[in-house]
Amino acid sequence: MTAFLVVLVIILFGVAVWQMGKIFQLAKTKADSTSEIANDKDNNINGWLMLMFVLFIYGISIVSFWKYGKLMLPESASEHGIEVDQLWLISMILIFVVGIFTQWVLHYFAFKYRGRKDQKAIFYADNDKLEFIWTIIPTIVLAGLIIYGLFTWTDIMNVNTEDDPMVIELYAYQFDWRARYSGDDNTLGEANVRLIEGANQLGVDTSDPNAQDDIIVNELHIPAG
Repeated sequence: MTAFLVVLVIILFGVAVWQMGKIFQLAKTKADSTSEIANDKDNNINGWLMLMFVLFIYGISIVSFWKYGKLMLPESASEHGIEVDQLWLISMILIFVVGIFTQWVLHYFAFKYRGRKDQKAIFYADNDKLEFIWTIIPTIVLAGLIIYGLFTWTDIMNVNTEDDPMVIELYAYQFDWRARYSGDDNTLGEANVRLIEGANQLGVDTSDPNAQDDIIVNELHIPAG
C-alpha cells in the first residue's frame, strides 16, 4: 500500500509540474505576436493548392473510370439484376454529377475568395430563399429515387405464378449462406425463429407437411434458362 501511495504521489507531482510548465508557456509574451497570422502569401498558396487538389481529384476519377470502369457493373446473373443495376446506375450518375459540381464550387470559392490584406469578408447571416432551394431540390430527387426503388422492389417481389417459378428461400449469415429449396411440391414449409435449435438452423416447422420435402443446402444452384 505504501509503494502504491509513493507511486501515486510521484505521478501527481509530475502532472503538476507539466501543468505549471504549460501555464508558464502561455503566460510568456511572444516577441512576434503576428507570426501565426496568415498573410497574403500563405493565402495564395492555400488557394492554389485547393484548386490543384480538385483538379487532382478529377484526374484520378477519369483514370479510375478509364482503367477500372469495366469492373463497376458486370453482366447481371438474373433478370431482376438488370433492374437493380439500372437503379444503381441512375443513383451513381446523380451522385457523380452533383459531386463534380459541388466539389468544384467548394474548391473554386476557396481559391477565389482567399484572404487578402485589403479585402474584408462580408457578414451574410442567412437567405431563406436559397435555403429553401437547396433543401427542396435534394428532397425531390431523393423522393424520386425512393419511389423508383419501391417500384423496382415491387416488380421483383411480385412473382407471376403462371411462369411456374422455383421457390427458394435464402438466409444470409456472416461469411455464409443457407438456401432452402421448396422440394417437389414447390411450397416451402412454415418456419419460426423460436424453432431454431441444434440441427434445425433455419427454424423449419417439421410438423408442417409442406416442409417434409424441403431441402437445405449451403450452395444455391439455379437452372439455366
